[in-house]
Amino acid sequence: MVRRVHHIDFVVRDLDAATARYSQILGVAPRAREKLDSRGVELVRFEVGDLWIILVRPVRPDSPVQAFLDRYGEGFFHIAYQVDDVAAEAARLAGEGVRLVNATPRRGVEGWKLIDLEIDDTFGVTTQLAEEDAG
Repeated sequence: MVRRVHHIDFVVRDLDAATARYSQILGVAPRAREKLDSRGVELVRFEVGDLWIILVRPVRPDSPVQAFLDRYGEGFFHIAYQVDDVAAEAARLAGEGVRLVNATPRRGVEGWKLIDLEIDDTFGVTTQLAEEDAG
């Protein structure tokens, strides 16, 4: 069961400019820059209430985020819903016919466990399930 919207990602070409603008818009300072080498990205997170707004910039040409940016341009990348047990929720959805991009959770920042849903099964919205590391 979904608990809340966990984070929303936006793909940008210029992380410095986007960070400055989103700081103005949101009225909060971002966390430090982070790299997710496994995804080939650099990112900045803003904590807004109990939601993360994340700006993502690809840093490798083979990054799936670079492929997304090349195809769709800057803007909305995905929404992630927080669940208590990402593996159990993914299994439930798969049992109900929802296709998964990755059946095994991958790791995000701060140890987040992430499962991606097939975009064709979410009516064109890139969607993730997210579980925060309790440790």
